[in-house]
Amino acid sequence: MSENEVIYVAKPNRYLEQIYNGYTRFFEEFSAQLRQFHEVRALDLPDIWVRDFLPVQNVQTGALTRLFFDPRYANYTAKFTAEIRQQVRGLFPQAKPSDVRMDGGNIVLTPDKKYALCMEKQTIFHKSDVARKAHVERELTDALGVEQILWIAHQAGDKIGHIDGYIQCLGLNLIEGIEELYGGITTGGLLDRLGAEKLYHYWTTKVYPKKNSEQWTEVFPDCPPRPHWMYLMCRPDEQSWLSARGLYVNFLETSRAVFLPQFDLPEDEDAFYSIKQLTKKPVVRVDCRKIAEYGGAVHCLTREYSQ
Repeated sequence: MSENEVIYVAKPNRYLEQIYNGYTRFFEEFSAQLRQFHEVRALDLPDIWVRDFLPVQNVQTGALTRLFFDPRYANYTAKFTAEIRQQVRGLFPQAKPSDVRMDGGNIVLTPDKKYALCMEKQTIFHKSDVARKAHVERELTDALGVEQILWIAHQAGDKIGHIDGYIQCLGLNLIEGIEELYGGITTGGLLDRLGAEKLYHYWTTKVYPKKNSEQWTEVFPDCPPRPHWMYLMCRPDEQSWLSARGLYVNFLETSRAVFLPQFDLPEDEDAFYSIKQLTKKPVVRVDCRKIAEYGGAVHCLTREYSQ
């Protein structure tokens, strides 16, 4: 990553505050934390989940590409999504347009930036449409500057919507969820058998091709980073399931710091110290108690660009 990343967030206004009560206060506190490490640019936008719809950046050239934002995981109207696309086009006229219907939150780059992990969805391509899938892969590899797109199978009953609610990378570590404790479940555990097998296959054959998944259970000096687990404190049958409360995996790592959501839960401390053990960067606690009620946390609310 560049040491000169700029962090983009949505600027609070009366309209956003009405939809996301508490966002103004959250923005003031969070942007102050971000500014301790990076330049922050607040954009006038009709929605706060900027990771989803701001342009993606090529890791090799720095060029921007506007993927076609048309989400099906939220109750957005066609008029609203069109308004978002129009405003983004005006703010980033230099960004190359793409017809690929993809949200930025559905992209997680591997530590070496050679691959992008994405969740398969019918809104992106149908399994039987080989030509469309090939087109999507060409567009995404060109837009992101990666060698290959690694697809995780669509998850039945998926309510998270994006892969950054299941997994993240921290340095060279794969972060998924955490073993069941305190009645919670795991983000990694939300992946079905095919999704989990695909993820581990990619990690052990692509990211660390000389190793295998069995070695993750052993401790060797040259063993690749094992998966580390973080909490997700909701259950599928709870009314709060659409909330991101407890979704610690939705953190933001930049070149200078890690911004970790906190939810006033007993597991906050465990998540914080787990992350501290995996990085030498400062770990900044971000109070996401209120904003998480609307379905996202730190990663969803930000978009970083290298300058």
